[in-house]
Amino acid sequence: MACLCLSIILLTGGCASTARPVQPPFADIHLHFSYTHDEVITPEQAIGILEKNNVALGVVSSEPSDYALKLAKVGSGWIIPFASPYYKSGNRLNWYFDKNLVSEIRKLLDSGKYAGIGEVHLTAGIGPHRENPVFTGLLQLAREYELPFLIHTDAGDYRYFLPICKRYPDIRFIWAHAGGIFEPEDLKPVMKACANVWLDLAARDPWHYAGLADTEGELFSGWREFIIQYQDRIMTGTDPVWNAFQIYRWYEADEGWDHYDDFLQFHRNWLMKLPPSVEEKIRLTNAQRFFSISGRMD
Repeated sequence: MACLCLSIILLTGGCASTARPVQPPFADIHLHFSYTHDEVITPEQAIGILEKNNVALGVVSSEPSDYALKLAKVGSGWIIPFASPYYKSGNRLNWYFDKNLVSEIRKLLDSGKYAGIGEVHLTAGIGPHRENPVFTGLLQLAREYELPFLIHTDAGDYRYFLPICKRYPDIRFIWAHAGGIFEPEDLKPVMKACANVWLDLAARDPWHYAGLADTEGELFSGWREFIIQYQDRIMTGTDPVWNAFQIYRWYEADEGWDHYDDFLQFHRNWLMKLPPSVEEKIRLTNAQRFFSISGRMD
């Protein structure tokens, strides 16, 4: 084989490349770059991973909030930072008891550096309650500043989120992970009742919530029809955290970016099984339209 390749080089000036072909541009709307990531990877390295995977647009949140700006600074013009309620390290589990939180997030938004609020985690039975004043204060900020709100709800019933999206019809919600464990029939009542809800299918993969497609990209029962039906209100991303089954890993570095290629390829695999026009919307153009940003188009 070495001799054959040498002959090709001599005759043609080159040998067939084994490099992976360039994949179509992708909008990853669920990135994280927290202090636990910063311990093992630099912003420049993370941006390099995104560029290698032809990510044209990315949405990032972090703990603390200003770490998202590190990624946005390197990926200027195509990385969109969100202001998370975890504006300081260590408040992930008790943020909704912080009476100063809303005013602190207001300061972040007044800086003009953030284009959304989130990821905001609610866990049924743990907290915060839907009527918690810190949580509702964040919702009021989203309304006042006209910003999208990335919300993560861990609950066994879609009716946990339904009163929120109905009560705030003027807020554009991105429902992280499509609610988590829900199947298409669970999601339809929310999509029908709340035209202000977009689904984020990030983390619906074998390493996180699962339940969307197998490792070959074959969509599970009901998903293809559902995605086609709501094709204009679905986006996706990777959620590069690891180990995803541990709720809070403040005590150790997060090597999620080391798995980025696998996370993204999972989504590319199932997207390829959709009609081309639908695939393009979910892969890229829905996010471009939602955020009014074309992104990095090489």
